[in-house]
Amino acid sequence: MPGEEIPPEFWRCPQVRDALAAHDIGSVYRALRTHGVPQIRIAALTGQAQSEVSEVLSGRAVRSYDLLSRIAEGLGVPRGWMGLAYAGGDEQAPDAEEEEEQVKRRSFLSYAGSVVVGGQTDAGPPGVRDLNAHSAAPTRVGASDLAAMQRMITELRTLDQRYGGVGQYGTIAASARQAEAMREACMSEQVRAELMAMLCNLHATAGWIAAENGLLQAAHGHYGRALSFGREGTDPLAISRALYAAGRTELHFGDAESALKLFQLGSLRTDSSPLVSSVLQLNCAWAAAFGQRKNTVQRALEQGRSQHAAASIDDDYPLLRWFREADLLGMTGSVQLAMGDHEGAAGNLSRAVAARAPGEVRSTVFELASLGEAKFALGDHAAGFRHGRRAVLLASRVRSARLRGRLSGLRAWSAQLADRQHAARDDAAELLTRIDRLAGVQG
Repeated sequence: MPGEEIPPEFWRCPQVRDALAAHDIGSVYRALRTHGVPQIRIAALTGQAQSEVSEVLSGRAVRSYDLLSRIAEGLGVPRGWMGLAYAGGDEQAPDAEEEEEQVKRRSFLSYAGSVVVGGQTDAGPPGVRDLNAHSAAPTRVGASDLAAMQRMITELRTLDQRYGGVGQYGTIAASARQAEAMREACMSEQVRAELMAMLCNLHATAGWIAAENGLLQAAHGHYGRALSFGREGTDPLAISRALYAAGRTELHFGDAESALKLFQLGSLRTDSSPLVSSVLQLNCAWAAAFGQRKNTVQRALEQGRSQHAAASIDDDYPLLRWFREADLLGMTGSVQLAMGDHEGAAGNLSRAVAARAPGEVRSTVFELASLGEAKFALGDHAAGFRHGRRAVLLASRVRSARLRGRLSGLRAWSAQLADRQHAARDDAAELLTRIDRLAGVQG
């Protein structure tokens, strides 16, 4: 059987599971070596030449979807641990936990499709356990109540965009519970339709903040509720925004293929907004880049950049007006990094960091980490360490479950350089220690 001589405790190691999720195959191979699995055996299991394994151990990134699939099969790794979709003919079935996640993912995609394009589905919106408790309903709801809800959503999103959403979920879950109780109050039909749209936006925000806290089941529950309310509301773009948030959650914590489908569904309802269309197309490009779909990536990237240039941002969809030039540059650089265009990635990520406002800490950290990764890949180790140290320094102010994944590429390069005789070995060991210490604190 594949990988039968690998000790079971190896797969229980959190660092190995993190490396698999981040496609940091070099770290996985180095961990296998420390457990006594020889390089030649790794090559035989994964169907690679021994020289290819050696290159991966020395820092070459593995981006090919086909190769990642061969590695998963050869090592006996459930495909979901690496964010890979299960093919219908796969002999390797997921374990019970992983199979349940796949069923939930398919159910959510089916429900999202029925909301966007119509039709029947057996899937309903997933529930949110925290919202089962009863909240007293107000007697009447008017425009001032909806305005107060909008201010609350805006304030929570502002805090989340700057530093991350850890610690905010209790507040927004309670707010969602109270807001849903408003449906029992007296109100005009117009106010009721506006309330439905507001509930869609509130649950999309709650889902994102739940994901930032690592509460993925709760996140998907909120996204399902958002879609359910969205089709009854007056905001045609609220569903697109909810699908954007759900897609990003899949991209960071789940399956890039599912993320791409959600972004594509969201794009079907964006005719009235060049800005929302731009955001979804750019995210389509990023999701497609993880599968190395070059034509899809190029087409979506071009469309996203063109739509952003055509948008009058200050007059476009209010809840996505934060997506400006720095975000466009950062997304473009992230797509290029995933595709292995390190020169292009370094240029765009450098410009993105320079364009960031002082309060945009989380985005700055993520882009600095990716910029450091691109510089290491280009052989500019001094710049890689400089950007990496700055990323780790700022990261102490970031509260996000995505932080470990976004630092994984930087960590992989530091581990690789620290593990061999290299002029920068001490610098690499220092940065590796700082990243691991930060991950321990954040965890």
